[in-house]
Amino acid sequence: MADDVVTLTVNGKEITAPKGQLVIAAAEQHGVFIPRFCYHPRMESVGMCRMCIVDIDTGRGPALQPACMITVAPDMKVDTESAATKKAQDGVLEFLLINHPLDCPVCDKGGECPLQDNAYAYGPGESRFVEEKRHFEKPIPVSDVVFLDRERCILCDRCTRFADQVAGDPLIAFLNRGNETEVNTFPDDPFASYFSGNTVQICPVGALTAKPFRFKARPWDLEKVESTCTSCSVGCRVTIEASRNHVLRYQGVDIDPVNWGWLCDKGRFDFEAIESDDRLADPLIRKPARASDGSGELVAATWSEALGAAADAIKKAEPNAVAVLGGARLTNEAAYAWAKFAKGIVGTDHVDAQLDDGLPGVAVAGWPQATIEDACAPEATVVVIDVNV
Repeated sequence: MADDVVTLTVNGKEITAPKGQLVIAAAEQHGVFIPRFCYHPRMESVGMCRMCIVDIDTGRGPALQPACMITVAPDMKVDTESAATKKAQDGVLEFLLINHPLDCPVCDKGGECPLQDNAYAYGPGESRFVEEKRHFEKPIPVSDVVFLDRERCILCDRCTRFADQVAGDPLIAFLNRGNETEVNTFPDDPFASYFSGNTVQICPVGALTAKPFRFKARPWDLEKVESTCTSCSVGCRVTIEASRNHVLRYQGVDIDPVNWGWLCDKGRFDFEAIESDDRLADPLIRKPARASDGSGELVAATWSEALGAAADAIKKAEPNAVAVLGGARLTNEAAYAWAKFAKGIVGTDHVDAQLDDGLPGVAVAGWPQATIEDACAPEATVVVIDVNV
């Protein structure tokens, strides 16, 4: 067991860390934060931004090295507060801010931006550049839900690594060279990834923004509640973030057993359905028929009126004339409740639940019924439709 642990010194304090752990992670676990932009614990390190450069002595004298690329070693000495370290980090930030626009007051990342925080804590505090900054057309819709502002990009490689290593859809990449290097999609090849919204959350600046959240609120105005995504059976951890009594975005929560902070675009953006014009806000009751086709007009009603009308209709009907169709978005407890109501109170065995709420009730009720014995008979065919196995 002792062979798997190494002892090193960080800022004069002796600590232990698992063999093979990166210096930046080991220091953070012991309360020493090393600034970073490109480093992400869930992706392979590339040492792109150089913000995490610190003095590291492996026995041959101290040298400035990126803490996200160096693994801990016995008797290693790390100094994150040396004059050389501070000068290097100051210089990195000065270079990053040469062309970065000073539009924090209108940037969606303002208030939760690592570039803001690091510039305040480790930066020069004043720019020596008076030249005109670089300009690009903006914003570019790289997908239906993600917009790109190239002026803000610091080329940290987070979005491109996520697309390649995590999502498996390397549809966003570095284009051009030198001063003209930019992150973008290839011509006529949009960022059509099912997980594109994650790049907005992990972008350390406001280069990638989410269309549903753009210009809606500031981070300090949001009320955040941790919850579970209900879009599918995975059960990803999310934070539901609202302002002025409106849900404005979902963010992934990094949790080991489930989603590591990642969310699919369906789970991340389906909060827009809450206030959709197509969503029923009140129960509807059909008025007595007046038209020649026998159908009456649907009008809004109170819940007590609607439930009373439903109860009266069920009481008048024979049990075998009543069928209950549940939805895929209910909890197991809710499904048990309506099934018990149907069988124990109403007295009907006509109950069913659709997968993904994908089929109209008329189609489901019209299908011939089959037993498990029928389905498992020799030469029988079982078709599984749209189920998250």
